[in-house]
Amino acid sequence: MRSIAAAARAAERDAQRRHKQEQKEQMIADSGTAVEQWEQYIDDLVSIHTDMVDMIDWSAMRNLPAPIQPVKRNDNQVRAEEKLSGFKPSIFHIFRGGSRKIHSELQDAVTEASQKDDQIFQTLINKYHADYAEWVDDTELAKKLLNGEVTAIRQVIEEMQSLTSKALIGSGIDFSIGENVVHAQPQVHSDEIIPSFRRKQLSSGRLSETKMPVGQFNELYQDYVASVALKTAGDLFHILPLQEIYVTCMANTLNSETGHKDWSPIISVHFVRETFLKLNLSKIDPSDSLRNFGTICNSQRQKAFLLFYL
Repeated sequence: MRSIAAAARAAERDAQRRHKQEQKEQMIADSGTAVEQWEQYIDDLVSIHTDMVDMIDWSAMRNLPAPIQPVKRNDNQVRAEEKLSGFKPSIFHIFRGGSRKIHSELQDAVTEASQKDDQIFQTLINKYHADYAEWVDDTELAKKLLNGEVTAIRQVIEEMQSLTSKALIGSGIDFSIGENVVHAQPQVHSDEIIPSFRRKQLSSGRLSETKMPVGQFNELYQDYVASVALKTAGDLFHILPLQEIYVTCMANTLNSETGHKDWSPIISVHFVRETFLKLNLSKIDPSDSLRNFGTICNSQRQKAFLLFYL
C-alpha cells in the first residue's frame, strides 16, 4: 500500500511539473505574440506610404489605337450549305424518315446556321460598340488630363475612392484643384494613434510594458504623418500626370487660444514628381525623406514637429 501511495504522489508531482511547464510555455508564447503585434502595429503606422495604387500611363492611353470593327462571318452557314449541296438521296434514308425529310432538315439547318452567325456577329458588334465608347472616353480623358484640365483631374480623383480607403490615413482627404496642380489635405489621426507604451519580452519570457519616452513617441507620430503625406502624394502621382503635388496634413489638435480642438495644418509638403519617383519607398525613413522636398511645419500647433524641417 505504501508503494502504491508513493507512486501516486510521484505521479501527481510529475503532473504538476508538466502543468507548470505548459503554463510557462504558454506565457512565453503569449508574450511573444503580444510583442509581435505591437511591433507590427508600429510598422504599419510608419509604412503607409509603401502601399500605393497602381500607376496609370495616361500618355500611353491617349495613344491607344481604336478597337477594330468586327466583320460578319458566315462560317456556320457555309458548313451547313456544304452539307446540303453534298446531299444525295439514298435507299438507306428510308430508315431516317426518307430523303425528303432529311433534305428538309438540312435546309432548316442552313437557316439555323445563318441565324447563329447573326447572333455571333451581334454579340461581337455590341462588344465593339462598348469597347469603342470606352476607348473614346479613356482617350479623351487622357488628353484632358495631359492638358491639365481641372474637370478631368477632379473626375479621376472622385473615381479613385481608394485614396481614402485606408483607415490608418485618417478620416478623409479634401482636395483643392487647379490647372496642372492638386493640393491634398488629408485629415490625419491625432497623436492618440501612437501607443503610450513599449513592449518587449524579457529573458525569462515574461512580457514587459514600459512608458514610451516622449522623444520616441513624438518621432513615431512624426513618421506616421510623414508616411501619410508620402502615401497621398504617391497615389496622386500614380493616377494623375502631374509634375507637382501639394500635401497639407491636418490634425484635430487643441487650440491653445480657444481651449477647443479644431482642424489645423501641422505640416505642408511640395512634392515634385521626378524626385518622388526616384525614392526607394520600402527603404526610406518617412520623416528624413521629406527633406528632398519643400516642407513647412506648424511647430506652434503640434509640439511633435517642433524640430521638423525648419
